[in-house]
Amino acid sequence: MAERYVIVLDAGSGAVRCHVFDKTDQIVANGACDWVSRTTNDISPYAREFDADASWRNICKMMSRALQKSGAAPREVAAVTATSQRQAVVFLDAAGNEVYAGPNLDLRAVFEGGAIDDEMGSRIYTTTGHTPSFLFAPAKLRWFRNHRPDVYGKIATVLTLADWLVFKLSGVMASEATLAGDAGLLDIAHRRWATGLLGDLGSVGVGHLPLAQAGSAVGTVTAKASRATGIPHDTLVATSGADTQCGLLGLGVYDELEAGVVAGWSVTMQAVTGQPILSPDRRTWAGCFLTPDKWVLESTAGDAGNSYRWLAETVWDGLPGAFNEMEAQAAAAPIGSEGVVALLGPSRMDMADLGLRTGGILFPVPLTFSEPRKGHLARAALEAIAYAVRANLEQAEKAIGRQMSRIAVGAGMTRTRTWLDILKDVVGRPIRIASTPEASAKGAYLCALTAIGEFGSLDEAAASIENAARVLEPVARTAREYEDHYERWLTLDKETRRLPI
Repeated sequence: MAERYVIVLDAGSGAVRCHVFDKTDQIVANGACDWVSRTTNDISPYAREFDADASWRNICKMMSRALQKSGAAPREVAAVTATSQRQAVVFLDAAGNEVYAGPNLDLRAVFEGGAIDDEMGSRIYTTTGHTPSFLFAPAKLRWFRNHRPDVYGKIATVLTLADWLVFKLSGVMASEATLAGDAGLLDIAHRRWATGLLGDLGSVGVGHLPLAQAGSAVGTVTAKASRATGIPHDTLVATSGADTQCGLLGLGVYDELEAGVVAGWSVTMQAVTGQPILSPDRRTWAGCFLTPDKWVLESTAGDAGNSYRWLAETVWDGLPGAFNEMEAQAAAAPIGSEGVVALLGPSRMDMADLGLRTGGILFPVPLTFSEPRKGHLARAALEAIAYAVRANLEQAEKAIGRQMSRIAVGAGMTRTRTWLDILKDVVGRPIRIASTPEASAKGAYLCALTAIGEFGSLDEAAASIENAARVLEPVARTAREYEDHYERWLTLDKETRRLPI
């Protein structure tokens, strides 16, 4: 084939994005569409739900437009694949129709999850590597059993969001391990369905699907999907995986003791391990990596890009060019922001103590002697995100008992060069920066290339992009200066956890 294009769907919490890659590994066209939401106020103030039919129609139109924009002839599309946010699930009836579709932000099952953890939290964590349970599929199933028994009685199959997109494209129902594991459905140590546990939880619709290997062909585009998207019938549909694990692959992170930081709306840090590593106090998560012989230890910083967005909209009024202005003013502010400390959410992961907490922006008073400006606030916010990355990296290394051999960073926050300059000095080690901010889409693309035979393995695919990354080296003097600021942030972060809401 003279030309070869790959289409990647990347399904996030608020929107689905489509990226068309050409044979030079470049994104030549993009598209985006919002999820269509259902009204859930009558259900729970914490509930979120998608209109699956309307959302799928929008996704098909978006894919068709992106393909046309790329200039590719339909016959030149070699494969299509999908990655998605984790914990998002879709429930299907026996005919394959959607009875529920919800994002990872659907928190309707808070009480059901609490009850599950009271019953068997330790067993759930040691089996699935994940708690608290209210975030995961079994708790959502229990919510439907308790509150919508009419819907619960129809549930025949549980799919994760990316697996549902693959099903809509190919007509094939299968689950990929990183996605199923991060939905709380796998015995991660053995990479198989947690059948006994799920049976004891009374979960329906799980455990009967084949587990598809990331980087493999799961099927081909159906005639119906072809008519809706413009992608030719019989085009290969590849399996990718969870967006964070795909992000690691897109960063060239694939070997044991390598860490990847996917810094977007939230900042997720995962370290590749040779076996599942659990925290004695359930602070961190363990999950599957894309390859069958590796796992990940996760220590996530939480809201990062989202907290920076909030600052832009609140202090800079969300004006055009606000982020450029913020970065310029942050770059001009001194190291340590002259005592200004941001506590806007990014922190060391502690899934045993999850919930609302007190935060804000602290600065020295009286203002007669200290008068913080906008640049101090922006820099403090960027420094706080960097401090949180370091705290989670150190937590992961303590759990593993080894220092990471390599650290790579990607996703939307890498567009802010000042943050990268801060991060390398706060961490005090070299960091590798991905060639494109679209790390998750790049990883899914590599999975598709492996599925069509351009790489012999996912490890080979990841190794192929190592030279495309640039390395930022810390400045020794600045790194030493940041030590005191980091320790102060740790202290304040800990103290504010004790303050009442």
